[in-house]
Amino acid sequence: MEELINNFRELIKNDKLSHSYLFFGAGEEKFTFSQALANFLEKGEFSEPKGILTEFLAVSPDEKGTIGIEEIRNLKYFLWQKPIASLKRIVIIENAQALTAEAQNAALKIVEEPPERGLIIFLAKTAEDLLPTLNSRLQKIYFSETSKKSGARKLEDETDEFFRKSIAGLMKDPVKNSVRLKEILRRLVLVKQLNLNKKLQLRSLE
Repeated sequence: MEELINNFRELIKNDKLSHSYLFFGAGEEKFTFSQALANFLEKGEFSEPKGILTEFLAVSPDEKGTIGIEEIRNLKYFLWQKPIASLKRIVIIENAQALTAEAQNAALKIVEEPPERGLIIFLAKTAEDLLPTLNSRLQKIYFSETSKKSGARKLEDETDEFFRKSIAGLMKDPVKNSVRLKEILRRLVLVKQLNLNKKLQLRSLE
């Protein structure tokens, strides 16, 4: 996690932060990191905020378990306002797999024509939870589970670390590495969803 924090510090320092990200993986670390990022942009501390952030907005599914097109359309007004207290205005969409197809298409328009000082982060369990048209335009960051156990759990942690480092390295030049990145993400989905032999999958990617 410290490496990821340092990478984002460097991106912010050099004004190379993307306008849109997909944070995916199991656990709550995605949301925790997103909050810490927002806190850093607004208050200069890369940690969970202790108070209210004025340039930060979180969107979550409604009582029906979905996020509709109106919620996404309303985000445009928030993102396009000039930030006062922060370097950027940040929107986090929790459980992005709950976005309806119409909402994802509306989000795609924001991603394609992003506000100069806006940042939108989608949180999902897998990289395949969004429509391909939207998915392909997002910078992807993989988050592994934080709980540690011995034996089989150690292998899973090593697998998570391999994928995290591989994806982070390839994302430095996503256009040049698009084929390799796509294969890494495909294998990650297979390992997580189908419980395939982890050692075999890792060996095939070396």
